[in-house]
Amino acid sequence: MTLASTILVGELQAWFNSFVLGSTINKNAVPLPVEIGDVYLSPNSFIALLFNDDYNTEIYPVYKYLYKEESISCWPNAVKNRIMIYPTSAKYLVIDDDEGTNRFGLVSDDLALLDSLLAYRADSTGIIIVDSVTTSFDSTSSILYATYGNLSTPLSRLIFLYLDLKINENYSNYNNTILVSNGTVLETLYEMYVMDQYFEYMTLRESDITTFD
Repeated sequence: MTLASTILVGELQAWFNSFVLGSTINKNAVPLPVEIGDVYLSPNSFIALLFNDDYNTEIYPVYKYLYKEESISCWPNAVKNRIMIYPTSAKYLVIDDDEGTNRFGLVSDDLALLDSLLAYRADSTGIIIVDSVTTSFDSTSSILYATYGNLSTPLSRLIFLYLDLKINENYSNYNNTILVSNGTVLETLYEMYVMDQYFEYMTLRESDITTFD
């Protein structure tokens, strides 16, 4: 069978590799992606911002999200050896602010939440979430105006869940028997990351309750 589209994004594979190695929940049941050398990765991609708890905002004060198809001559060998199993459909995407396009289809809600996440990575104590019908982020005062139920995409909702947990210790919006992600690779992998954060929080919370009792 010939696949219509076989696309690999180095940052997504690399950061999910890192997540699986360090995760708490069910990591032995998740296949480990192939490692890709750092030289082929963009350290300030929006994917790095999503998955990298130690994202350095002083060195990378902005994130990038525009991707283009890379020439096959520039593919990492580890990528070429695997993805060329499907030579007619294989594509490898790299960050490019000049020629790239919004290949992940990020919309305004996604970008507002990513801006909020960037600010949180810079100062975890400085972000305030204010309940609002419309979604926006005020970078001057570091205020995120948003309500979980009004967010328009699974990615924006997942970022909100992460920030709401970290900032407000609020876990009431997340019922992980009903997945937020809708089946796309990015959202599915990021939900695993968010779920891991919730699991760690609830484990520590239960430990504190038990110790107190």
